Amino acid sequence: MKHHIIGAELFVEEEGQGAPIILLHGFPLDHRMWASQVQALAPYYRVITPDLRGMGQSDVPATNISIDTYADDILTLMDKMGIQKAALGGFSMGGYVAFALLRKAPSRFTSLILANTRPEADGQEARRNRMNMAVSLYDKGAAAAKDAMLPKLLTEQTRQDQPGLVDSLSLVMESMAAEGLVHASLAMAFREDSVDLLSTISVPTLVIAGEHDAVAPPDVMNKMADQISDASFHVIPGAAHLTPMENPAAFNTLLLEFLKNATA
Repeated sequence: MKHHIIGAELFVEEEGQGAPIILLHGFPLDHRMWASQVQALAPYYRVITPDLRGMGQSDVPATNISIDTYADDILTLMDKMGIQKAALGGFSMGGYVAFALLRKAPSRFTSLILANTRPEADGQEARRNRMNMAVSLYDKGAAAAKDAMLPKLLTEQTRQDQPGLVDSLSLVMESMAAEGLVHASLAMAFREDSVDLLSTISVPTLVIAGEHDAVAPPDVMNKMADQISDASFHVIPGAAHLTPMENPAAFNTLLLEFLKNATA
């Protein structure tokens, strides 16, 4: 369903009952990337998977936005849904939004899942690449993001073995509003550095990396986990960037065990 959030309609899928968990998707995806996790968690938790502003079925922004805007949307959504506290998970770009949420309202989150993300702000080259992506999106539409990201999301082996997954991902990415992805690209390019935040995170934290992830490599994520006081670090073998979809069985096993212990 859709919720009116600070001048925009935000699409949100909600399944299950119990303690709430909010899962934030990456770029250039939407809530559908979490389908396997929703299925695994819904028998035990109230699982909330929003489409970030400008992506999926949520409204495209009329003016430029920041990672903080996405975070403000989530906090407003929590208020509208009567959620005082929740477990929080973020994949890739969703992790950047999770960091912003922890800066803004750390007391509202009971545990944290960081999947295939990193705390550093973009350097000059990465920022240039994101601005080039924004130009390509205007020139070629959402296919520009699909062409750039699909080889990074999955290993070559997965692309060969799971053509159905490749097809479904392509359809999701091509369905995005190009201008919404432009806003996301620029928001990520100029996001705040979160390295200093790590030592202030006091909730149980699960950090998940993909063995072959070139976007958020395991060594970078392990270093991040080391700076969080109550963090556990795991690498999913044979996976690249999109671990929740590339190896959902391994991902869900880690997620369920973590949440069971975090909420015990």
